[in-house]
Amino acid sequence: MIEFKTISLSFDDKSIFTDFSVKIEENQHTCFAGASGKGKSTILKLIQGYVLPQKGEIAVNGFVMDSENIYSVRSQLAYIPQNIHLQVDNGSDLVKMLGFEKKQELIVDYFNKLGLTKDFYTRKFDQMSGGQKQRLIVAVCLSLERKILLMDEPTASLDAESTEELMKVVKNLKNKTIVSASHNPIWIQSADKVINL
Repeated sequence: MIEFKTISLSFDDKSIFTDFSVKIEENQHTCFAGASGKGKSTILKLIQGYVLPQKGEIAVNGFVMDSENIYSVRSQLAYIPQNIHLQVDNGSDLVKMLGFEKKQELIVDYFNKLGLTKDFYTRKFDQMSGGQKQRLIVAVCLSLERKILLMDEPTASLDAESTEELMKVVKNLKNKTIVSASHNPIWIQSADKVINL
């Protein structure tokens, strides 16, 4: 499904990866674990083509990541960032901006599974906690029904109960390849495969 083939990457003369190879299996949850600065978030950026390796190649579902294939790859992805900065006032505005109004029922269904009530759809973001905003973004991204789900530190703003709810939702996803980056031991243990960086 996703393969890193002997990639090398450095920033400002600091080596992040050297001849790094790994294969991410289809329909599994693979978690990249490790301390800050080890390249966990960079892995997710590489899969999206926002960072390109100096050496080696990355293939996503048969497409080699390059300028010709980048949009074909991104059309298969949903990305949940660690830091959420939104240019709209609420979830309803976000959905309209993305053109996903037809997904409202599915989004609200995910709200329920993630411990949010329906009114969060129109509640202003500045009236939400960081964890509530994070769960809202998760619900919107899941409603995209993309084949590949990328999650960067998905439990960073969540308490223990919300983390459990999210893990349950992720476990119940069908025909989905999930790649996450985390240093949360509970989240890491929930993955099908763990790659320590």
